[in-house]
Amino acid sequence: MRTVQRRFTLVGAAVALLVAGCGTGPSQVGSAAIIGDTAIPLEQVQQRLDTVLKKEPEAQQLHEQRKLDQVSRQLVTLSVQHELIERAARREGITVSEDAVTESVQNAGGAEVASQNTVYDATTFRERAKDQLLLVELARKYVDRMEVTFDYFFTKDGKDAVEKAKQVAADPAKMAEYVRSGPQGAEGQQLAKVGQKVRSAESPQAAGSPLFGVEPGTVVAFAPDPGSAQWLVAHVTDRNDRASRRGDSSTEQLTPQLLEQIGLRLVQRLAGDPEIRVNPRYGVWDSTAIALSPSEKELSGYQAVARSSVKQ
Repeated sequence: MRTVQRRFTLVGAAVALLVAGCGTGPSQVGSAAIIGDTAIPLEQVQQRLDTVLKKEPEAQQLHEQRKLDQVSRQLVTLSVQHELIERAARREGITVSEDAVTESVQNAGGAEVASQNTVYDATTFRERAKDQLLLVELARKYVDRMEVTFDYFFTKDGKDAVEKAKQVAADPAKMAEYVRSGPQGAEGQQLAKVGQKVRSAESPQAAGSPLFGVEPGTVVAFAPDPGSAQWLVAHVTDRNDRASRRGDSSTEQLTPQLLEQIGLRLVQRLAGDPEIRVNPRYGVWDSTAIALSPSEKELSGYQAVARSSVKQ
């Protein structure tokens, strides 16, 4: 049975101060973010923030402490994701019925109850429910037939990974050098390789990673396991969205939560690659997390098209 998951709860919200600032140019004035040619008005974000302040005592406490930046970033993140999801769904011909949305909301206990202690209200909770169902359907369309090919190596930490990823993006030939000198895992575990292939049907968890959200020719660096210090640096060299299936369909065995995660990663490339500009007061767009980050220094990963892949 499909249910809407509670996301972006207020409990444990970070408490950094708001970054002051307005737009970087005339087109940014009055906008919280711009996705392609679509603007998210500052007024809309403020109205939603006011709603959260009225219904959530914890948010009001953060407001009194002048520490509402995390909640504001969540609201902008949701708005940007909503636009990307709608774009991807239109391009892919994916729709969900209003009855399905109503059923999902009811299964969650109703919009009013389910939106408690979150940044949603009854209206935005239903909007998010629809977005989640669209993500699940996008995942179902692709999860059994994706395959990516990439060269990779693991490194000790994020700083080292980003620095080496930048070097590979500037000169892809460096990847082979890093693979040759890459670390060796225990008991034959391979921690560096050229030409690794991964099928989403066989490794659905991997389908939610940045490897499946970028175009061939892209270099990425991220932590596959947030609980581990190790980071992966990879150069995606090929992607096949028509890989032949092996065995039974995997979608029937996947949870809605994992399908939603895969769907969100797919949105990254199925939305048409619109430029995303964020008002500096809310932070910067983090392509690895598909969410806002407080600053460039706090990005959760790195992505860049390798120089040899850039069209002249």
